[in-house]
Amino acid sequence: MNLIRTKFSELTQRLGRVIAKQIADELYAQCILSMDEMEFVLSAKVDQDVARELVTMILKKGNEACICFLKLLENRDSHFYHDLIGQNTMGIDTKKELEDLSKYLKNLYQSPLFQKFNPLGDETGIDILFDLETTFKDPLLWEKDTLNRKKKQLTLVEILNKLRSPCIIEGEAGKGKTTILKRIALMWATDECKSLSSYKLVFFVTLRSASDALYETLDDQLFPINSQWQKKKFMDEIWKLGQEVLFLLDGYDEFQADSCKQIDELIKQNPRFNSTVIVSTRTETIGKVRKFGALIVETSDFTEESAKELIENVLVEDEAKDLLATLEDSIFIKNLMKTPLFVVIACALRMGEKDFQMNTQTALFCTLYELMIERGKYKTSKIKKHIVKENIKCCGNLALRGLFDHMFDFREDHLPDIQEDVLLNIGLLNKYTAQRHRPTYRFFHKSFQEYVAGRRLSQLLCSEETRYVNEGQSYLNRIDSIHDITNKYSNLLLYTCGSSKTATHKVLNHIVAVCNKDITSNSIDLAEFGVNLFYESSTKTELSNEFKSLFADKYLYINTNNISSQHFEFFEHLPNCLSALEIIKLELSGICESNPSKQRTPNDQISTYISEKAVKLFFNWNQNLQTLEVTLKNFDKLNRQDIRYLSKICCSARRLRLKIKNSAGVTGAITGILESCRNLQDLIVDHTPLCIEDERRIADMTVIRTLSISNRQLQHQPDGLLCGICKLVNIEKLILENIKMVEKDAQILAEGIEKLSKLKMLNLSILPEIGKGIEYIARAIASSCPQLEELKLSNCSLTGNALKIISQNLKTLPKIAVLDFSENYLEEDESQSMEELVKALIYLPTLKTLLLPGGSDVKLCLDALLFQLRKATGLSKLAIKRWNLADTDMIKLATHFRNESKKLEFLDLSNNRATSDGWIALMDVLQNLTKLTYLNFSTENLFTPDSVLVAKLSCVISDLQFLCTMELNNWELDTFDLDRIKKSKNMIHRQEETGVHIFSSC
Repeated sequence: MNLIRTKFSELTQRLGRVIAKQIADELYAQCILSMDEMEFVLSAKVDQDVARELVTMILKKGNEACICFLKLLENRDSHFYHDLIGQNTMGIDTKKELEDLSKYLKNLYQSPLFQKFNPLGDETGIDILFDLETTFKDPLLWEKDTLNRKKKQLTLVEILNKLRSPCIIEGEAGKGKTTILKRIALMWATDECKSLSSYKLVFFVTLRSASDALYETLDDQLFPINSQWQKKKFMDEIWKLGQEVLFLLDGYDEFQADSCKQIDELIKQNPRFNSTVIVSTRTETIGKVRKFGALIVETSDFTEESAKELIENVLVEDEAKDLLATLEDSIFIKNLMKTPLFVVIACALRMGEKDFQMNTQTALFCTLYELMIERGKYKTSKIKKHIVKENIKCCGNLALRGLFDHMFDFREDHLPDIQEDVLLNIGLLNKYTAQRHRPTYRFFHKSFQEYVAGRRLSQLLCSEETRYVNEGQSYLNRIDSIHDITNKYSNLLLYTCGSSKTATHKVLNHIVAVCNKDITSNSIDLAEFGVNLFYESSTKTELSNEFKSLFADKYLYINTNNISSQHFEFFEHLPNCLSALEIIKLELSGICESNPSKQRTPNDQISTYISEKAVKLFFNWNQNLQTLEVTLKNFDKLNRQDIRYLSKICCSARRLRLKIKNSAGVTGAITGILESCRNLQDLIVDHTPLCIEDERRIADMTVIRTLSISNRQLQHQPDGLLCGICKLVNIEKLILENIKMVEKDAQILAEGIEKLSKLKMLNLSILPEIGKGIEYIARAIASSCPQLEELKLSNCSLTGNALKIISQNLKTLPKIAVLDFSENYLEEDESQSMEELVKALIYLPTLKTLLLPGGSDVKLCLDALLFQLRKATGLSKLAIKRWNLADTDMIKLATHFRNESKKLEFLDLSNNRATSDGWIALMDVLQNLTKLTYLNFSTENLFTPDSVLVAKLSCVISDLQFLCTMELNNWELDTFDLDRIKKSKNMIHRQEETGVHIFSSC
């Protein structure tokens, strides 16, 4: 009894339903259990509950029943029995046994069982076989940072050379993540990669089939059938090996983390285990693990060469030639072939089918689906047709329920209305029984499950029976956010719309309704999804009004390198939607030394650097775009024909916004560009030099509404841009950032500003050398800019006198909503000038942003400032930085925030002098600011927070629903502090240099 009691937890976890049922039968035969007791034990639905009820009942029956139970366990599962009592004779505590395991795994990874596989599943009946060594070419991967920005492309070997644990491989469905992990296992087994030679053991684990714990998972998936290793000793040896053990964990997106917490901890608490981990996951679930990743890589698109190589390796010569010819002729097919899974399906469908056509993703899966049903007819010929039809419908319901329940493995109890032989013979479902107490059913790929689900959802929405329509609508109603539409259920919606025009109409109405409710919608993602949805639906002009509601006031981003058939169809058939878009953003990428992948060889015959595809897409006089934003990026060269192409692209927009970034090749060509693009109203130039002719031509653009020049030195000549700004009489936005200017230049600029009576936004930033010139600018603003709504004078030598001049004239600038004096430190008259500003805030009834300058004595105005802020009911951004605020001042702020400034989204209280007590006082009321998205509590000097402060801060940010970014620079935070803060809000911690602590949401 004592043994069973002490091993109770392990018994309930590992016993399993099959062994428990066999033991219960024996106990009933020996009259130890009654019929009612046996039925009660076996009635439990979950395996662990069956084991728990059986063991509990045996304990209640006394010592003799316990002895009998152990004897039966020894007969039925001797390995488990000896493991339980700690008498396994075979341990894995010797060097030889580890070497034997290593040899076994290497043989396994080199065996046909592991290397050769049917990518569509053996049960589909489609005879297509892939080999890891010959079929695939190793892909390129994008290394990414924690902000999800792509840094550079690397080969698989380069990734392994710089491997850090845990490494996360992210990618869309069908992009080859599983194949990459299998390739790593094979490379280790064949000594193909030197970086892998340091690993003594490599375990390839399929996460969707994970068992209750790591050892059981390895036992089920990898160990030989006669293995008798003792669990504790084995795991002890694995942890001793530390980073010499590599775990390849495939498919976190299909992993039920609650069912195997040890594997989840191996990923998320990797330093505790000290093993090396590479885990793969789909893009929509990367947020669950991204913050734990030491190295994050994304699968790159399949190159055209790789797709061709795969096709040639799989198909016979004639079939390969036909499919490759199709690949050459169709932009859509080329884009589709960037995903390995679709190359596989295309190969499978092309085998023996000369007339095979494909024009959408849905059409590809539809052809495969119907082929599987057609080929399975002879296997189901003895079954009545209505039964086959009903089972296929139930299969769609299973796929649909599974997606919404995040379920990709199904058990027998999930198939109560399904006759499994029907679906298995057709190949719609695959059945797995190896090393399982109960069989598992799944679709051959998650993308295929999504297609089957989308097909079924379309049938429900199009049904003539109200109950089915309501069922379909109930599924749509569960997709209740823009993130769900563009990420989580995007493929489901694409396949739904691709299956029926009627369903497309209902899906569009639902998406528009969600957009009207979801204020956090990302209009760029939504517009891109809308274009794909339109193309997949093949509706042409039939639903143009419905699509117009979707695209209204959205932003569409197009990169010249990714212009596809979808874009051409969209432009051709939905011109009303083009007009409804608020902005189309087109990025044209040139050739630049910093972008070597775009460089061309000397032998290339180049006539233009701007893509002809972009010209063909936009040069349509029937289109009427609201605003077109064109970005010229990384152009080291630009010729006359490029300028002609640019004018053709831009001519269809009512308003043109031109952004030129990092493009030395544009210098001297701006005159030609501006003369060709007559509808230009906004010009943004960044990191691009301007010659004197460029500056003169810009100054002559009297129709221009926005001018932004940054990170460059202007020509200091009498007829240059500074002197010519006075001619831009219609300008509404002027931005000069990080421009080399001295006091004399500032005086010239001020004279120009005096002529700009229509100016609504003035942004002068990073002009630290203009000295007293800021006072000339202040007088110009005060006297000549009555329409001003945004004023930013950041890091531009702001003086107390300049601040006084502006403050004393705010009465004449009542439209100002944004007042930004950040990154300035007042050296003279600081308290008096700040007092003037605070008093004048009463004249700004629409104030939304107030970012104040710092100073040694400005905090003397704190009480007056807080009094004025009570009246600023629309304030959403506030910065009180470098004010020398102490604990008593923080208490004043806390009192204010208890009842005021409830609309704040941005709060910067950095570089003050409060202790932990002051910050704690503030924490007590911070949860009242429920709309906060940004916090900055950084300090100028090193600051060691009390544990209570860290605990309170963690609690507060967990309650701030919209908080995205928090900075705690110069806070001395240890590992425990960092872990607590990160967990409280599921945040990523970035420490780009010592003392810098930036937390951002996943």
